[in-house]
Amino acid sequence: MTGSISLRPSGRFILAVKSILSKRISSCSIAIATLLFLTTHVSRAAGLESQLDSLINLEPVKGASWSILFADVESGHDIAAIDAERLLIPASVTKLWSTAAAFQTLGPDYRFSTKIVSGSGMDAQGGVSGAVKVICTGDPMFDRKYRKDIGKPALDKMADELYAKGLRSINGDLEIVVSRFKRSCGNGVWEMGDLREGFAPSVDGTGYNSNVCHIAIGPGMAEGLGADVIIDPPFAPVKVLNNVVTNSGADESWIEFNVTPCRDELEISGVMARGDDPQYIWFPIQEPAYYFGLALKDALARKGITVSGKVIVSRNSNGNGTVLLEFFSPPVTDIAAITNKDSDNYLAEYLLSASGYKEFGEGSPSSGLRVVQKIARQFGVHRDQVSLQDGSGLSRQNIVSARANVQLLIKIAKSEFANDFEASLSQSGVDGTVGGRLSTDGLLGRVRAKTGTMTNVSALAGYIGLDSGRKLAFAILCNNFRCSRNFVRNIQDNMVRAVYRAAN
Repeated sequence: MTGSISLRPSGRFILAVKSILSKRISSCSIAIATLLFLTTHVSRAAGLESQLDSLINLEPVKGASWSILFADVESGHDIAAIDAERLLIPASVTKLWSTAAAFQTLGPDYRFSTKIVSGSGMDAQGGVSGAVKVICTGDPMFDRKYRKDIGKPALDKMADELYAKGLRSINGDLEIVVSRFKRSCGNGVWEMGDLREGFAPSVDGTGYNSNVCHIAIGPGMAEGLGADVIIDPPFAPVKVLNNVVTNSGADESWIEFNVTPCRDELEISGVMARGDDPQYIWFPIQEPAYYFGLALKDALARKGITVSGKVIVSRNSNGNGTVLLEFFSPPVTDIAAITNKDSDNYLAEYLLSASGYKEFGEGSPSSGLRVVQKIARQFGVHRDQVSLQDGSGLSRQNIVSARANVQLLIKIAKSEFANDFEASLSQSGVDGTVGGRLSTDGLLGRVRAKTGTMTNVSALAGYIGLDSGRKLAFAILCNNFRCSRNFVRNIQDNMVRAVYRAAN
């Protein structure tokens, strides 16, 4: 019998060939798709960087220094970058680091505690013999501007609660205990001229009214007399050396201020013309714990609780005794929101100091900066990319790159407190320092950011939310510009718009 060979391939052979071809086609398709994606990404990045480059080369900002980075939060990939490793002054963008330190070390739900402690307890008439200690742990919210409890300032609320518990008199001193905290007046890292301004507060284990007082300087009752000086609150521990003379209404008013660093002394000189309106300044108190004690004593007196002794500040006293009252601050989440949205220097410095207290057992800016350095290392930020000297951004010795800021933002966006941190940032067109910015072209509410502003410095850093749900982190730092600050801000906003349109 003669055998025959079929030239038609078997079904098994056909399936095998199809499988091989399918795998090769699939691999090829993936490779092509990947290549197209990368090509598109590179092309888009190149196009974006070209747009950003054209903005920073506009005539009014020529010669300015820039550090710019936009990156995808999920992948960490750069979207567009220009000199992203350049070190520049961040101004108040520094507050991203101090609030991140507070979230990381204290936690979003942490509340500062202040205890009123008596060594002898309270007698039947509501009297306490001996000193009453006020054990402070860094609460910065005893402040008439921000802290309200049931319609009353916090110290009034504290006095109400003590009165309700039966307290009527303290037959001794009011001892403000700020153990393990170091007072700092910023001298050495802030410019001398800033030390007389209300935005440059001292830091301690407690504070009151943002550690500032209000001083009004008006013309005296008659020519030749000294100017009238009114201090609010009246118990503020300020010594004013008044060399301002009242002159006739034909003269022009002028006043010069001279402040002794780290001391509560203000020297004023000049002329006040009859009939002129008063001039006002916010004066930073250099002894915050003592100021707080005076404010608490005043609140107790207004409620009907007398204190026979004086206010003293102690840094080595323990907190043993009977707890008459324990008072708590709002949570860190709320404090950080005020810090970032309003760019509050006072709160930023207190959060930094409290972070140092929690992590290293010492409440001071230097220990807080150690926390920042530790976080930077944990987040993979190279030590050469960030060097901070305070928590508020007031120091011109602060330097950081756009790369470091974006790395911080990306790491926080993947942390357990991501939502709380993002909510603390100003929302475009809605609130805070970007409440009047980035509200058009679909960006209303899409940008959460922190601004930074000082002479010849403008910065913007935060997040951009895309339609897909993806998120971008960005930082735009600009130093040494000679044009108006608003022109630089418009450039920053146009950069955000360009990246948003391209990434969306």
